[in-house]
Amino acid sequence: MPELIANGPIKQTNLSKRQQKIAERQRQMAKQNNTNFRKAERNFKSKAFLPDMSNVIHFSQLEKNSETNLLKIIPVQLPVNLWELDRDMFEDPNCNLSDKNNENTKEIHKPFLQKAYTLSDHPVKKTLCDWACFPNKTNLDPFYNMEIQNSLFEQHVIDSENQITNPEYKAPLIKSLFENDESSFKESKSTTTKKDDTCTTDNTNSGITDIKNLETGENRTKCQTNLAVTQPKNEFYLQSHNASDLLDHLRWTTIGNQYNWTTKAYDIDKNIPVHDDLSLLMKNIIKCIYGAKITNENGTEQTVNAYDFSKYVVQAGVINYYGLDSTLLAHVDKSEENMDAPLISISLGCSCIYLVGGDSKQGNLTPILLNSGDIMASCGPSRTAYHGVPRIFDNSCPSFLTDIENEELDIQQNQVNWKPFSDYISKHRINFNARQCTL
Repeated sequence: MPELIANGPIKQTNLSKRQQKIAERQRQMAKQNNTNFRKAERNFKSKAFLPDMSNVIHFSQLEKNSETNLLKIIPVQLPVNLWELDRDMFEDPNCNLSDKNNENTKEIHKPFLQKAYTLSDHPVKKTLCDWACFPNKTNLDPFYNMEIQNSLFEQHVIDSENQITNPEYKAPLIKSLFENDESSFKESKSTTTKKDDTCTTDNTNSGITDIKNLETGENRTKCQTNLAVTQPKNEFYLQSHNASDLLDHLRWTTIGNQYNWTTKAYDIDKNIPVHDDLSLLMKNIIKCIYGAKITNENGTEQTVNAYDFSKYVVQAGVINYYGLDSTLLAHVDKSEENMDAPLISISLGCSCIYLVGGDSKQGNLTPILLNSGDIMASCGPSRTAYHGVPRIFDNSCPSFLTDIENEELDIQQNQVNWKPFSDYISKHRINFNARQCTL
């Protein structure tokens, strides 16, 4: 079995011989009339066969790369280090964090993880609690009354703790907007309650009949006439549920300017202030990469990002919540009027395969292994490139996020129970991004 990631190989699903033959037949049929992107997606999504990992780029472990892949990796000269911009937020570049779950690598350097974090301001908590509260919307808003005081995860923690201390405690239900629609129930009898694991986080709508990638409308910034929410086919969304049950179906939270999945545009009348700490984090990253350069083979320098950080404003963003079976199909982020400002995204929790291509799904593409703490800046041509996430890996979350007794997370001092966060992040990948919408 090939070595895949630092924290272990792929767990292969056990299939009968008959199932293996069916899977192989489907695999061969899928090879016909496929784009390069679709072929790569099928390769990494496969649970019946071990995917080909030979061309995957490893940034955190350069020694894992083939000679061919090493030639693709070009060092970037940054004008300033993130640690110098905010020493309370970022790790000293001379320090490393050990991962006890990692048998192959003893040290991991991550600029986004640092020992000064308290539980109250940890990015995992921010993405599940502080930044995920109403009035920011989630993929569940079209189906449920989500105007609750706490975030969905916070309510899940409250309910879980109350059930431990009081066996008679009944978790409150979050009401489905379709619960009293008898016609909905009649039409949904033949549907399944299985959750949709196609990650509809960044550019698709979850649980709705018509699932499409975002497309830029003629007017990107003006809210068009609101259309009715398509009736959900899945019977799950027709019933009220408690926060713990709904948490398994949480796929994304929109931040700041709210994106309208129906009109494919931002609702200018629904601009929600972006949290100051999130805005500061992203601005520091933009400042760090302003004027970033690479050295060409002939010795000349080339600037890869010239966007003036002083003009950058965080206006919108998405927090993506990926389960172990979640995927994100190939798409392009092109609904912003400002396509020159870099799009910044940060990974937390489990590792994933990130596919990035060009201006079409048929062109060359590069698979990248993204680990917890990785920061990606999409600048220039990559800002409009097709990209997707076909695979999340189990047993890949670093121990400094899952070990509740880790010295980096002082539970006693902060009086915060880290276990619910540890339980969640050990089986999920969280990705949060920020973007500037207007010029």
